[in-house]
Amino acid sequence: AAIRLQCGLANFMAGWSQPKKDWCCKNQHKGCAPASPAPQPARTCQIWGDPHINTFDAGHADFYGEGIKWIVKSADFQIQGRYKATPFTNGLAATDAVAIGGTLMQGHVLKVGCMETGQIAFDHAPILGTFGTFDAAGLGTVTYNDQGDLVD
Repeated sequence: AAIRLQCGLANFMAGWSQPKKDWCCKNQHKGCAPASPAPQPARTCQIWGDPHINTFDAGHADFYGEGIKWIVKSADFQIQGRYKATPFTNGLAATDAVAIGGTLMQGHVLKVGCMETGQIAFDHAPILGTFGTFDAAGLGTVTYNDQGDLVD
């Protein structure tokens, strides 16, 4: 004998068992979980120098004033850049430090200063005074080495 399940939507989230949800979705097309949005392609942004910015949405910006600016500001992830005048840029601002935080960082903050005067800090404590790798509270690693090129 077949069991007829009532597939009314009036309390399906709280009151339906998982087998009932599955049956009603498959047979009656009711109470189905909403489709997940399609994954977005990975995007990058790049900042360097006095400062030049290639944005996540393929834009480009240059500015030369001092101050602290948002690079990324979302509910989960924040990155700020600090820009200061330097003698190398005839008084125009250049990237002095970058700070990374937000809920994805689980309350931690990573700060990376410029090569000439800055330091690398995790939760305000200096790290990586010399080349090496630092475990950032299980969130990932930070590596300071002699790899890479100056971009400006």
